Amino acid sequence: MEVKRVSRAGRPRRDERGLDVERITTEAWAIVNREGVAALSTRALAAALNVKSPALYWHVKSKEELFALMMEHLLRHSFDGVDENLPWKQWLHDMAMRQHGLLLSNRDSGIIATLAPPSDRVREEVFPRLMGPLLQQGFAPRVASAAAGGLISLVLGWVIYEQRPETYAFMASYHEPAYGFAFALDSYVKGIAVNY
Repeated sequence: MEVKRVSRAGRPRRDERGLDVERITTEAWAIVNREGVAALSTRALAAALNVKSPALYWHVKSKEELFALMMEHLLRHSFDGVDENLPWKQWLHDMAMRQHGLLLSNRDSGIIATLAPPSDRVREEVFPRLMGPLLQQGFAPRVASAAAGGLISLVLGWVIYEQRPETYAFMASYHEPAYGFAFALDSYVKGIAVNY
């Protein structure tokens, strides 16, 4: 008796070459960087990837999940080139500068970050990796988590301000935004040192 293979609905065929989450998030950022977050839809993304929507839905179930994967992609790459053996103050500083730069280099990343729920990978890999040098220094897990979370909030807040033309212009009328970010970051890290 011959057993029929039933394929899962939406499962990508083999001729949809190399479709994976990395390729999807890279193309999603390319669309946003060209046209803005309003232009990003699963239909536009599928067309840009030259695949049918069901193939895309096999990997990404919703726009919210797409946003989460896009942020995960940036956060994972924020570790590139930052020495994890640095003293914790330098580690926090360098990670914040790297994340700030990556977010600013991608249009509307602040908006996307506010809409993106943390993915499992961010919860299980990225955030613990960000806390790692603090834990190695002897910070209690609760303190390391609060310090890392505060750092992310600082970076994201500045990115949102800097990516919105009106708030950027407002800040720039008082001080250079890059100076303001560096000052706030330095103050934040020093504050942790005082409280630690």
